Amino acid sequence: TSAEAGGRSGTPDEGTVLDESSTQHNIYFNSELRSHLETNTAWVVDRAQPADAASKALADEVALTVATHLESLITGAEQPEEVDTVSALAQSDESRMAEHARAVVPWLREGGILPVSASTTYEQISTFMLLVAQLLKRELAGHTISATGAGAQRLILPYDGDAAHPNSTDDGYGSDSGTEIGDMAGISAALRCCPVASPVEVQPGFSYNCAFAAVAVNRDSTAKGEGDAFAQLFGSSRSVYYCQPDRRFIWGLVCCGSKINVCIFSNYRAFASPAIDMTDKAGRSELVRLLVGWSLCDNDRLGYDDTIVWDSDLQCYEISVPCANRSGESVLYYASTLIAHAGRLFERHCRCFLATSSRPGAPVTEDSPLVPDCVIKDTWMERDRQLSEGVLDMESNCSEGSGSSCWPPEEFDLGSLTERSEIGILRKIDARLKCRADLNGRYPRILDGGWVFLGSDTQLVLDSTRLILGDLDSAQQSRTPFCVHMRYAMTPIGEPLGNVRSVPELIVILHDVMRCHAALYNECRILHRDISDSNILIVRPKSGGVHGMLIDYDYAIDVSAPRQLARPEQIGTVPFISIGNLERLPIPRTQLDDWESVIYLICWLGVFGINDESRIAGGNLPDRLDYIIKWSEGSFKNIAGEKRADMEVRAFGVRILSAFDMDQEHARGLCNLAERLHEILFYNESLSSEARKMCHGALKWRLKSGMADSGDMFGISYSAEHSWIDPFVKRVPYADQISNDLLKVLQRFADSAQNML
Repeated sequence: TSAEAGGRSGTPDEGTVLDESSTQHNIYFNSELRSHLETNTAWVVDRAQPADAASKALADEVALTVATHLESLITGAEQPEEVDTVSALAQSDESRMAEHARAVVPWLREGGILPVSASTTYEQISTFMLLVAQLLKRELAGHTISATGAGAQRLILPYDGDAAHPNSTDDGYGSDSGTEIGDMAGISAALRCCPVASPVEVQPGFSYNCAFAAVAVNRDSTAKGEGDAFAQLFGSSRSVYYCQPDRRFIWGLVCCGSKINVCIFSNYRAFASPAIDMTDKAGRSELVRLLVGWSLCDNDRLGYDDTIVWDSDLQCYEISVPCANRSGESVLYYASTLIAHAGRLFERHCRCFLATSSRPGAPVTEDSPLVPDCVIKDTWMERDRQLSEGVLDMESNCSEGSGSSCWPPEEFDLGSLTERSEIGILRKIDARLKCRADLNGRYPRILDGGWVFLGSDTQLVLDSTRLILGDLDSAQQSRTPFCVHMRYAMTPIGEPLGNVRSVPELIVILHDVMRCHAALYNECRILHRDISDSNILIVRPKSGGVHGMLIDYDYAIDVSAPRQLARPEQIGTVPFISIGNLERLPIPRTQLDDWESVIYLICWLGVFGINDESRIAGGNLPDRLDYIIKWSEGSFKNIAGEKRADMEVRAFGVRILSAFDMDQEHARGLCNLAERLHEILFYNESLSSEARKMCHGALKWRLKSGMADSGDMFGISYSAEHSWIDPFVKRVPYADQISNDLLKVLQRFADSAQNML
């Protein structure tokens, strides 16, 4: 398995490692710390221990023995060559263990010399881990272990410190002053799982593709240094998620001076152990317990997913997908291309593979590629989405035992959750629209899929936040969204919207998508709620032509279900989120929210470029982008304020339309489309005169219902009945009418665009 073989050393590199060294990176992840990290969590190391009784008993026994021998070495009461265990090591290994013991003792002894830099700190940590691995290897050689008496066995070994990534610099891998890595304030390194028979030595070729756990090291042991180290770890851990498609969750270590914190990351929360003091016997024993637990537990406790396996013979992934027609069974799919990575540390960790259910007859190579016919989506669904949207802030007041936010019982009905999931939504859509030939390929169709279960055939367990973290107390449950792992295969395969070839093609695709959107709402009562560039694909049938496909129904809702429509959530994709969504207005979400997102998307593409070739790169952006760039910066409240101002009729032309890149061919047509859709949504002339008065515009205004009061020093005052009018609130009753008008406009533009293709 992957953990026993030292990660997926035979797999291709899964994308580019994310930049972890910029100032922007540090600011972002320090913000993530405040929102997602729980410190001083006593049970973290317990989650690294084997789950079954036999392996747990072995781990406890081995950890105690290793810790005892280690203390004897540290105190000098015992020499490495005198350790009384059955030796499976060569003499050279004995010599290395003695060398390691001598090297690490000054750091471990209370009052000893602390390392003077991050790199020397990491050297000491690495040496300690090598020493534990050597003692563990000797101890395991003296045990007779039955095939069913223990889980997998492995060694946890550090990567070579010379390959560690420096931190706190702006150019990625070095300092602007030419400082050597050994003098850096902090570095990012990693650990690797290796077969138990491996030589006990540092691992060359640091790679996030094969790393088991990230390690952040900082020579500064103050509160600031510790915070910087956690920010480092958050960035490195994001890279692990990004590069490894078979990771359900990940582990990490923060090392500052002689203190170590162990971290476990779930979808929306990170938990850190109390500081482990390496100058204290109890602290060293706790780290030994962690390393032994990691070495003897099953893969699922390490965070790996054994239902996604790299087949080194076929050179592709073998992925088990729950069968659509036979409950409890799975269908094997094969994939060699990952088209969507888990790009954020705290999210659904959605990954998408191009796949086929046909087993390759030969190893997959460039000359003999795998031919995919579907997309596999692997993601995590929140059981109560409002929990993750509303109470993730550590400063929020969460009452003990809050019933509405507690996790479900260990055995709970998945039926209602399935109905609300993307699988349930798409199955409902297909049941209603499968006879609509004009919508074929405009939405995905499920081939297979369901909830992911782990374990043996005799004892399968639902993969969920509970399986990762255990049963948290009620306060922690109230702050930690309960997520469930799901996977499904869909068809057809599309291209990213960034591959669009022209403005006319873009308009045709947008019309297809919004025509499908209207059918979903009118005939299926489904509201998508996340229109964005990443959720619109291009489909080019073999028969010719092009059309759009609307994907990603994770946030879609059935508006006919009770309480589903009026849920003030902040969901969607920045910078395309509607103003009502950004401000959490206490009104039902309607089609107009998604149409508003379409307008933002058209403007974004018109300004920044419709495809990857024409897109404006980062760096020094031209002044014309000063307004629209604020749609993606700052708090949701600030973004909403900017959008309200930008959507006013005069401001929209001056601030947004004037920023369109008119060097793009047919850019004028895209600009005209944005202008016309904006008029229909914000200044719809087809409404009655009274409705127009209330619905026009984007800014709130005050309805003056009072009479002038001569006694007022300013000559005017208003009765207590005056109120502020919000056009977004007033437009809700007219949502269907306005949506129909918007679709008619888009259709006229699409008809003209079609003639230009």
